[in-house]
Amino acid sequence: MSSQRVAEYCCYCGHTLELKQIPGDEHPRDWCRQCKITHYQNPTIMVAAFLYCQDKLLWTQRGIEPFRGKWAFPAGYVECGESLQHAAARELLEETRIRVNPDMLIPMSINSVLPVNQVYMVFRLPCDTELEAETTEETLEWGWYSRVEAPWHVMAHPESRVLVEQVYTAIESEQFFIRIGQFDTHGNRHKSYLLK
Repeated sequence: MSSQRVAEYCCYCGHTLELKQIPGDEHPRDWCRQCKITHYQNPTIMVAAFLYCQDKLLWTQRGIEPFRGKWAFPAGYVECGESLQHAAARELLEETRIRVNPDMLIPMSINSVLPVNQVYMVFRLPCDTELEAETTEETLEWGWYSRVEAPWHVMAHPESRVLVEQVYTAIESEQFFIRIGQFDTHGNRHKSYLLK
């Protein structure tokens, strides 16, 4: 758990928060003496959408910082009141103007990124044709790329290459998996389970 404090004051009453060991909890938590509410610091959740057609994945070139000009996949944060699938579909729409049914998105990877307190949920979506995307404020360019055509040398997140390589292997072989893992100071560790 990160020891970094998120807030100094209670969001309910404005009273100063204090660090307190809550009975039965192994971590000290921000606590409000005035309204007796514990304030938890939890990971943020991010989602990504991997669209594929035959042996090609839809890549996008980032139009905003961080990593402007680098290549990645439509992704972003889950908003409050939004399901994981709806968040992935919304990010895809915002970044490419491609509209998909959120219920069609298939879970593929769950990864805990411990240094930044984030959880990444990756979905896949098979496409019958290479859907037409558009450039947007968030996307400078886009393209459907096979493994050999992919912009590996200008990836926004080179640490995700292992996952992307696995996705290419899955779509080429039509043998899909669910991947669970974590990224921490020791590197990227994961385990994949083939789906039958």
